[in-house]
Amino acid sequence: MSNQIVQMFEMLIERVNNNAEHREFIREWVGPYQGKVLQLETDEGSFHILLYHQGTMALQQGLYPSPDVIYKASTETLMNLFTGRVSFRDLMKRWELIIIGAGHESVPLGQLLTQILQSD
Repeated sequence: MSNQIVQMFEMLIERVNNNAEHREFIREWVGPYQGKVLQLETDEGSFHILLYHQGTMALQQGLYPSPDVIYKASTETLMNLFTGRVSFRDLMKRWELIIIGAGHESVPLGQLLTQILQSD
């Protein structure tokens, strides 16, 4: 796993796992569940992000059998989305992003990304 979006999420995960405020955000997001799984399927491969109830995150290559949400798009599209260069709505309208499952999980993911970027 060496593409740009994987590197971005590796950085994100490292920051979450080493920051009490970010871990608390994950704990609140996961709530009463054991965890959540966000899967990304890109032109450069697939990986999934695991959010654990204790507030940590991990990244694994490949497909997860039953993720909470799946994001399907090119790597470039996902990078533009997760860095705020293009809106979620515009990508959906142009069919450049397909979301399967619990799309509402995108809201806390966006909040987490904003929180981390603002904490620099």
